[in-house]
Amino acid sequence: MQYTDSELTRLHQTLYEILAEVVRVCDKHNIHYFITGGTAIGAYFWKKILPWDDDIDIGMFRSDYEKFIEIAPKELGKDFFLQTPDSDPHVPFFFIKVRMNDTEFCESTFQHIDMHQGMYVDIFPFDKIPNHRFLEKLQHNILFFFNGLFIAKEIWQWKYCGHCDTEIPRPRGFIPCLMTRLLITIFSKKNIFRIMQKTQMFFNGCERLTYCKNIITKNEKVLIDDILHPQTVQLGDLHVNAARDLLAYLTNHYGKVQKDIPAEMRTNHRPDHLKFKD
Repeated sequence: MQYTDSELTRLHQTLYEILAEVVRVCDKHNIHYFITGGTAIGAYFWKKILPWDDDIDIGMFRSDYEKFIEIAPKELGKDFFLQTPDSDPHVPFFFIKVRMNDTEFCESTFQHIDMHQGMYVDIFPFDKIPNHRFLEKLQHNILFFFNGLFIAKEIWQWKYCGHCDTEIPRPRGFIPCLMTRLLITIFSKKNIFRIMQKTQMFFNGCERLTYCKNIITKNEKVLIDDILHPQTVQLGDLHVNAARDLLAYLTNHYGKVQKDIPAEMRTNHRPDHLKFKD
């Protein structure tokens, strides 16, 4: 399924509206944030959301991320909902989203889950990483493993040891599926989440580390100082914060970056059901 031009136009308008509210709260309470992922590519080359994209991504250093979680429920306007593992217990996401009420963005993978399914902006925590590449990789692998358990509490994505909730099962052998089934039986979702948080924050107390990272990814790292002293960039009609050396961040994350992305790489989350606010 592809978006129509009118759907993308309305969706981008909604995303800008959600982002504007997030930025308002952050500016009011001196919360550092920066645009990430495809949103950062859009700002760098297009000064707007990528023409085919359908979400907005934001990063925050851990202390700002926790501050936002504490403040946002009281500060966000009535049209918005802060979705966290605490505010919406069945979410399969360890990170948070700001959703717009009275809208729907229902992807097939998540359609059976009892959670807020509105249009959203993603917000990811960034935590310090060690200077040693082996330790950085180990931290990532541990988090990636427990994130698989966290998701499996709500969605079974494989052929073996349970009913697959996705149209096409993801590749995984019988033994790994059995181990996953046993572990999610032993550990509660809250305990899995606590282990994930401790893994992400393990190096935050180290003073001499200079980079932080979205730990779930392999390479999405950025200088902490580039977050604390960001630049302002244009994104549509908004002016938002980006890493001070935006190209360095994008290169760390993606390797080669370019404006004219090949059609086969222009991915999005086109949902089964899309509803705009009246």
